[in-house]
Amino acid sequence: MTSSEYVTCFYCSEYAKIATDYPQNFAYHEKESFTPRCFLHWQYECSKCGKETHFNGIAWCSDCKVFTCLRCVEEKMVRKEFLIYDYYYNIPCHKCNSPNPALDFAEYDGQHPFQIGDLIPKEDVVIWMPIYKEELKSQEFPHRSWGSERILALGKAPKHTRLDSLDDYTPKSTWDKMAQFWISPEAEGEYHHTNLILPEVYRLLDTQKDEIILDVACGEGTVARYLAKHGAKVTGIDISKMIDRAMESEHEDKLGIQYLKMSAEELSNEFETAIFDKVICNMALMDIADYKTTIKNISHVLKEEGIFVFSITHPAFAWPATTSMRVPPDSQRNEDKRKIALDYFDERPTLLPFGWETPSLAFPRPISNYVNELVKNDLEIIEMSEPKASKEIVEKYPRQAYMDNDTLPDFLMIKTKKKSTN
Repeated sequence: MTSSEYVTCFYCSEYAKIATDYPQNFAYHEKESFTPRCFLHWQYECSKCGKETHFNGIAWCSDCKVFTCLRCVEEKMVRKEFLIYDYYYNIPCHKCNSPNPALDFAEYDGQHPFQIGDLIPKEDVVIWMPIYKEELKSQEFPHRSWGSERILALGKAPKHTRLDSLDDYTPKSTWDKMAQFWISPEAEGEYHHTNLILPEVYRLLDTQKDEIILDVACGEGTVARYLAKHGAKVTGIDISKMIDRAMESEHEDKLGIQYLKMSAEELSNEFETAIFDKVICNMALMDIADYKTTIKNISHVLKEEGIFVFSITHPAFAWPATTSMRVPPDSQRNEDKRKIALDYFDERPTLLPFGWETPSLAFPRPISNYVNELVKNDLEIIEMSEPKASKEIVEKYPRQAYMDNDTLPDFLMIKTKKKSTN
């Protein structure tokens, strides 16, 4: 093999970062892939079904001298940190039913058939003998060579910090800091709100003259001003400094909007029951920690058969459940950008970077959480929307929309009606 043809086995390279004495074998398989592999870390033929199987899904029984793959029997997961992994499969022998570890752990434990002499490799490969396992380097999991971690390492992707506590962050403190950087959706060039979010929110809300509407987490008042200009009687609430800007706008251009600096969790203390025809919460419910109390309070202040509309970042397709990455990292073409699912069920508070000096604090949760709270509080879903970029939007904003908002939704809107007791 010439130097130009030399490719190191992916697994050998990763194992060597943990075991410094691990040999670096040549890769003969999948040399052009992300994971080029040597013969040791390639495939082995199952003695029962005859299928070639990845070395981490097949086990050797030294008593019966046979391989068994996990397709032929029922494997068991064993939690154990070793090399670059935190588990392995125990695979029963298809002849004697005795459990044997898959070959990745067997090699680490010194029980691989090549290590114990049951088999002799026919190819040129150096076999590692784990005689210095106590000297292996410690590591963090998930290891960088794992599927999503390996792929994310190839390109540029936003980093999301998951929080186990809120000692240093609260929704109010983060939005107070972001207030100075926030660009009103009314300002020219704000893509998502102007083209995808607000048109759909306004359609779902279908504002009529003289309706009494509550804008929850109104921010700097974009939605409240729109509703007031269309004849509604609007009250807006927010806990952050954003509402100070809304109050300034009302002072400059009086539209009759009442603004109150308060949290959504306080609604039932401030307002009587059933006084609003409609309630809107635009792009905020995912930023509210106690969403259950918020939905309960919204139902409390909403009239029977009143309408509640809210919009959120899409729980399945937006940060932090899903991230986007570019390969190569500096490419500006959208065919080089793809979304990768990370963890839809991780509900820990998350810091999301927006390129400002301070990150946004979000509270990710599955769609079912929202739906179940709506049902619990007599709010019947009558329409859901996941805005898709039109051809016109794609043509006007190709970098933002093409192979992005025209293929997967970043936002979710839900329209509900409060049930009547009659």
